[in-house]
Amino acid sequence: MSNKTTQSLEAAFEELERLAKQRDASSDSQSGQGMNKTSRTHSPSADANSQDESSATCVCGHHPLAIYLRNEGNLNEFAICPACDAQPRCEECQGTGQLRRFNLLTLKDEVIPGACQCRTGRRRAELLNQIGLPRRYRQTSFDAIQMEHLGQNNKQTHKLNDCRNRVMEFCETTLPFLNRKGPAPEKIFLTLLGPVGTGKTHLASAALKWLVEETGCSARFVDFLFLLSQLRETYSQNTSEEKILKPLREADVLLIDELGKGRAEKAWQLEKLDDLLNSRYNEGRITLLTTNYLPPEFSYDPVRSGFRTAPANESFWEQSLPERIGARMYDRIVESSVFVDFIGLPSFRRALADSYLERYKAEMLRES
Repeated sequence: MSNKTTQSLEAAFEELERLAKQRDASSDSQSGQGMNKTSRTHSPSADANSQDESSATCVCGHHPLAIYLRNEGNLNEFAICPACDAQPRCEECQGTGQLRRFNLLTLKDEVIPGACQCRTGRRRAELLNQIGLPRRYRQTSFDAIQMEHLGQNNKQTHKLNDCRNRVMEFCETTLPFLNRKGPAPEKIFLTLLGPVGTGKTHLASAALKWLVEETGCSARFVDFLFLLSQLRETYSQNTSEEKILKPLREADVLLIDELGKGRAEKAWQLEKLDDLLNSRYNEGRITLLTTNYLPPEFSYDPVRSGFRTAPANESFWEQSLPERIGARMYDRIVESSVFVDFIGLPSFRRALADSYLERYKAEMLRES
């Protein structure tokens, strides 16, 4: 082949590559503008057009990704708002969710299904449904934390606000890592500890949801006592526990609720849990923990917690966290954790119950 022919082929390939890059850059720019117009903002005209097309009304409150919690009978799942869904109005993919990219090797356009950014909300709604959040905590958010039971107690209000801010700060430090744009943070565990009913599970669940919505990471929620019962069942049936532990081990973010809860745990059960936490510790995976048990340096004050004496049959008043979960597991948690304590905060459940009982007594007195 002559030098002239070779040069002309190289020039042709360079021109093809330049055109492909130019088209990709233009496509990315238009896709980003489409997200800004649909998913991130909701102009009255856009919503009006959507309602004209589908006769739908907004049910997500203009959520940035158009995600809302759909309740229909027994159905309770995350879904996309029919009025705010970006996909039907997307100019980049014309509602197909597909993108075309020029392949320099084959010199042909390739269709990439589900690659358009207008599909982001749908994908993250699916990820939220896979978490396994209990129904009670699916509507949690950082803004929805309950404070009415604190009344005019400024000290307790400040304390609970500080707990929320520290949880939000931890979440923000993990964003670069979960977005694959930075290394793992120095502290990869977040441990919320304190009395029952103070909002630990609420804030931890809100953090789990927020991280999934912001990054598209995989996440799992598991109750400690339920996990123990699942492991016990695999043992009694002589089956492998990997079916249960593998999704928890590999999730980008894991929330273990009520760590240490339960009675008469078997040594092998705690060993399996130790292996689970050790695996996440070694792999640098983000792990959220809630527990009523305190480090040995702390103890509960019954009076500050609203009791005359320590409640009977509550082991966390007498036992510390390392006594419940073992020294090895505790050492890893201490080394890797940001600790947020809810000590001194009252139970909002007890406050609601007391309020109900007071109303009930008042009604009985009026009737008598």
